Amino acid sequence: MGTYILAIDLGTSSVRAMLTDEQGNIVCREQSPYDVIIVSNYMQEQSPEEIYEHFVRTARACVEHAGVEKEAVKAISFSSQMYNIFPIDEEGAPLYNMILWSDSRSEEQAERLAMIYGKSYFYEATGCPLNSMYPLAKVMWLRENEQEITGRTWKYISIKEYITARMTGVYAIDYSMASATGMFNIHTMQWDNRAMGALGISENLLSEPVPGLRCFDFVNDALREELGLPRGVKVVLAGGDGPMAQIGSGACEEGSINIDLGTSGAARVITREPVVDGGQRMWTYAVTEDSWVYGGILSNAGNGYNWLMRNIAEFAHAKSLDEIFDIVNKKVSKLPPAKDNLLFVPYLIRCRSPYWDDKVKATIYGLTHEHTFVDIVKSYLESIGFDLFSLMNIIHEQVKVQNRIILTGGLAKSGTVCQLLADILGKEIITLKSSEGSLMGAAIFGHRAIGTIDRLNFGKDLKVQERYASHMDLHMAYQKKYVRYVKLRNALHELET
Repeated sequence: MGTYILAIDLGTSSVRAMLTDEQGNIVCREQSPYDVIIVSNYMQEQSPEEIYEHFVRTARACVEHAGVEKEAVKAISFSSQMYNIFPIDEEGAPLYNMILWSDSRSEEQAERLAMIYGKSYFYEATGCPLNSMYPLAKVMWLRENEQEITGRTWKYISIKEYITARMTGVYAIDYSMASATGMFNIHTMQWDNRAMGALGISENLLSEPVPGLRCFDFVNDALREELGLPRGVKVVLAGGDGPMAQIGSGACEEGSINIDLGTSGAARVITREPVVDGGQRMWTYAVTEDSWVYGGILSNAGNGYNWLMRNIAEFAHAKSLDEIFDIVNKKVSKLPPAKDNLLFVPYLIRCRSPYWDDKVKATIYGLTHEHTFVDIVKSYLESIGFDLFSLMNIIHEQVKVQNRIILTGGLAKSGTVCQLLADILGKEIITLKSSEGSLMGAAIFGHRAIGTIDRLNFGKDLKVQERYASHMDLHMAYQKKYVRYVKLRNALHELET
């Protein structure tokens, strides 16, 4: 009959579901998209109840369409978007919309915390730089600006806790999601006393931190039956989408690098001890009791690429968005590498790692009448590579890394982007046949939690789709352009401050 795990990813743009067996074979996939609520400039939210409804619909469809006996589904395991938070009352009802990772309304609170306590006060314990991205600052914003809601708040939770608590009756948060709040001590695996003191809250206002491999009973029979799951099925919290993508990509050994480029982006490496960066440029999150991910996040990756294409697509009524992507990619691949001085500072959304700069805005520099739209697109893609190169340099300072990079996410499907990154980063880029990084990570955690596998992988060689070798002559040319890029970014920072 086999043993199956239902893996769920609660993403920024959709809920995805996937059923896998103990060998990691994908039996069925389902997806249900939804939108972000743009409240105002830099304020972005989502409805927790709307995401819950999409979760129920997607999970049920995956079980129904898989064609396996439902008794063979032994656990449901979760990956989730990180950095989101919202308050609930004692009945578990949301008191406010979920504030997203991309929301930076709490910039003032983050700056005030840094001014009062100093930037290193929280970082050494939590591994999180002080920034508006983290729930530490978002909770502070809620308590200062929504005082009536604060008086009724029972807990501050993420979307994953909102959904899993309905199944288990327990408010628990896995180590990786807790790490991404800026309130969790990555050394003791407990809520950090310094963060609690700064916010003036107790641990009772947060969920209990637990290992992502812990199994919970699915006690809500009505919901379990609605999802089409059998009695005795377990609930596994697993982790946040970043750490799960790291595991799911196959980059699960110490020193293994995964770059994940979807709506946003990240470069991460697995370590066997928590790494604290003296410059506070990167973050460190716990994955299990004895492994951590060290890396950085880019707010501007596929979202900016999509923004460029959407804007040009409005004037190309005869072309679909997919066709325009294809045409532009082919033209970009034919442009001379690193020969032009056109630079694109990509911060359409606030700058995160390694600069953590909320002031610098997106800028195109060096534009002349000789340039085309394709030149602008290429300079944007180069900017992603340049920011990733900055992250990679910092990772090299702290960790002995492997000489290849596993690239996942939507942009990994573009050969043009893959070759560009290989040349900029000076490393071989590997793409995989399966693009389900975070979902596969959740599936691996689920199987490991119930004992069908004995490690955090399926024990198989990577199924490589393509390998992209770096051309050293182009890498050296890009290094010169990278120096100009950093000088421009720093000059813009000076202008804004």
